[in-house]
Amino acid sequence: MNTKFDLSEMGANIVYLKPMMTADLPDELREQAGGLEQIFAVHNGMGEQVAYIADLKFANHLAQENNVRIVTLH
Repeated sequence: MNTKFDLSEMGANIVYLKPMMTADLPDELREQAGGLEQIFAVHNGMGEQVAYIADLKFANHLAQENNVRIVTLH
């Protein structure tokens, strides 16, 4: 529990998913989301938003393809 390690290395293979209500998105993105009520914002290990994704199944697929681990934010 008291083992020291470099936290900066942890972010290299992690993406964060943040659930977002489509009603909170700008009009252009809301139109692209179709009839979905919720989507997920994808953030890299540095906290930068890099994409939006429709569902967790697709997020898991992309994570496996890119050798990253998903962490869900709430």
